Amino acid sequence: MPNQQGVTAAEPELPAGVRAILAHTGKPRSFLREQPIQNVVRNGVPGYELSVNLTSYRALPLSCIEGLLLKVDGEDVDPSTVVLTLNGYSHKLAELASLSHVWWFILEPATLFVPSQTPLAPGNHRVDATLITVEPYVTAGRFSFYHPDSRTLAVE
Repeated sequence: MPNQQGVTAAEPELPAGVRAILAHTGKPRSFLREQPIQNVVRNGVPGYELSVNLTSYRALPLSCIEGLLLKVDGEDVDPSTVVLTLNGYSHKLAELASLSHVWWFILEPATLFVPSQTPLAPGNHRVDATLITVEPYVTAGRFSFYHPDSRTLAVE
């Protein structure tokens, strides 16, 4: 079996063949990255940022991002308030449908900004997230793909 150095500890439940493919590509397909959560203020609005990856096997235009489900410490986050930042440009999730000219490449991390009047306390927080995409490369019809991920991430 190939070297599996690139496979993260969060992926042990994957079949051995899938783990081998991920190790070969060096690109984990997890939505949430292992980066700490950052309490930030953006344009005068307090909140926090999570670092995320595109889960697709190929680049996608942002118009293929159909939705996002997000919970932090068991509390639902209103997706209408979340802002995706990719390559220095920020977009509300509702704007993504019109961004067929903006591409998210699989090796480019992005951030999700969640406005919050109360900063997250230092320490560990449970994050459950599902990225919902449509893959334009699938020619058998239009299907929504759900990419769930759960992690315990620290606020430093």
